[in-house]
Amino acid sequence: MRLSRSIITITIILISILSFDKKLFSWGLFRLFRGTEYKSTQLKKALDFNPDRDILYLPALGGKDLFRSIEDLSICRKKEVRKYLYIYLTKGRNFVIKGISRSYIYFDILKNIFERNKDIPADIMLLPLLESGFSPFAVSKSKAAGLWQFLSSTSAPLGLKKNRWVDERRHIEKSTIAAIRHLKGLYGKFRSWELALMAYNGGGGYIERTIKKSGIKDPWELIESGLLREETRRYLPKYIALLLIYKNQRLFGIKDEIEIPQIIKTEKYTLKHPVRLKDISKFSDIPVDLIRKYNPELNRNITPPYHKNYKIRIPSDSVKKLMKNGKKLRRYGITHIKIHRTRKGETLSLIAGKYKKKQNFLYNLTV
Repeated sequence: MRLSRSIITITIILISILSFDKKLFSWGLFRLFRGTEYKSTQLKKALDFNPDRDILYLPALGGKDLFRSIEDLSICRKKEVRKYLYIYLTKGRNFVIKGISRSYIYFDILKNIFERNKDIPADIMLLPLLESGFSPFAVSKSKAAGLWQFLSSTSAPLGLKKNRWVDERRHIEKSTIAAIRHLKGLYGKFRSWELALMAYNGGGGYIERTIKKSGIKDPWELIESGLLREETRRYLPKYIALLLIYKNQRLFGIKDEIEIPQIIKTEKYTLKHPVRLKDISKFSDIPVDLIRKYNPELNRNITPPYHKNYKIRIPSDSVKKLMKNGKKLRRYGITHIKIHRTRKGETLSLIAGKYKKKQNFLYNLTV
């Protein structure tokens, strides 16, 4: 009887161990990143960390796929990854917290698009955390814009419009579809998601030339070679570090600091004629700021003139209200636009007189 009980006890222990989250065996790894204040001595500890000596268990890297090595934490064997984990959890902590919080605003929209593209890893959906901190209004020093930080030279061949009325680099859906198309093309060229991600930053031609010149095809060897520009060299480990933090918020001690915004279910509504955003707001009870949040591509306070059947994204709860007030909204529709280039000394009243319009009409059109 005692023997049977011992066997049962051992069996229960073995089942518990096998079902235990293996990440918890790596607890010593997470302790490296507990402090929120940047210290060079602590960074050195993170860089000098030896998983085979300093903790109970960390899976071997082997020849794993990038995203599998992120999932089981074995990618933390890379020194550069540990470096940026430490930097993002100290110096960059505020950026990470704000970016993760903003990600929830657009998460469902991006998830829906990625679910229709099964041939690209789902975790690439979180690349905007690195690119823009999940702000579609972000603009870089090099004038890249949107969640995915497209330059005009890259976005135009991908079919994203940029004119007086819209900048589709900021369009949530269209820019995401373009980014997926671009990344798929880069993967097709390099047959490696690591190299595709590096090329997304540095350019496909640049990565291709560097590989040809050096003869180095392995992405990590390329990073360590010193041949890449600094920004491109850091890009992959920074993305991996942010992805690890996002997927393990509690283990990295950041979850309680993230404020999850109100999640609003949205859908597209077709406008028969161009209209002012304040008129959409009037007949739907949607604040203009909220309209802009989900339609960040709009450059003006109106939907694009000369564009009938323009689709805007609005809260689902407001669609019925807008449909109910559709006839009223159409009366406010804009059927004709004249572009006037102001000259020195012109006032709103002078311009209004020229076009035989009331001054407040022009004022309402421009604000």
